[in-house]
Amino acid sequence: MLLEGLKVVDFSAYIAGPGAAGILADWGASVIKVERPGGDNMRHVFQDLANDLGSNPTFDLDNRGKRGVVLDISKPAGRDALARLAAEADVFLTNVRPVSLKRNGLDDETLRKANPRLVYAVITGYGLEGPDAHLPGFDVTAFWARSGIGYMTAPKGAEPFLRTSGVGDHTTSLATVSAILAALYERERTGQGRLVQTSLLASGVYLMGSDMAVQLKFGRVASGRPRGNPINAIANYYQSAEGRWFVHNPRGSSGHPSCGSGWPRR
Repeated sequence: MLLEGLKVVDFSAYIAGPGAAGILADWGASVIKVERPGGDNMRHVFQDLANDLGSNPTFDLDNRGKRGVVLDISKPAGRDALARLAAEADVFLTNVRPVSLKRNGLDDETLRKANPRLVYAVITGYGLEGPDAHLPGFDVTAFWARSGIGYMTAPKGAEPFLRTSGVGDHTTSLATVSAILAALYERERTGQGRLVQTSLLASGVYLMGSDMAVQLKFGRVASGRPRGNPINAIANYYQSAEGRWFVHNPRGSSGHPSCGSGWPRR
């Protein structure tokens, strides 16, 4: 396995952090998920539904392949236990707000002083600097709304719409894995770990970077077009006689005409 022998402490909740740790586990890392008493908030995401689904696939997806432990960091014993795990780890991954980590002695500076080889990865809503650094951030707010994706992906004249769950979180998971791997590569040369950080907002801005580059260069706001008003008449979504939708792209990535497979009408 690619990351066999790598020890990761996953002190994160919801989706973005656990998703990154899940990828590392897929590649062979030994991941310990640390939850507070009461558990990761994603464990309870279906509790408000009228139906008893009997499972939680959203939680299961991002926490596959991990071992787990419950620690109460509001108590000295819990904080000390988590610090000991970090002292023996290669990677400490968290999306707990930095002010809380600092208050409990679990910040980057403290943990890397005890373990200089530690790669300390932190995920935030809006970054570690700036006026919003202290604010909590979620997929729909920091990634979808603040980055402009919710506006830029709506067809002209249409109201912004809500996205499906986890899109921004999982995008940030991939960015976080990239940052961690880059830091591990540097550690091979220097012997020293480092702090790496990603944010939901930065992931959203990069995701829409091509359109934003056009906007910044030419002052034209990018947006989607309704199906009835395409830029190219044959580059569009179409519905077959069987009721399945498909997309036709006259010049695919290879330079040849291409069609995407369809999906059933809902």
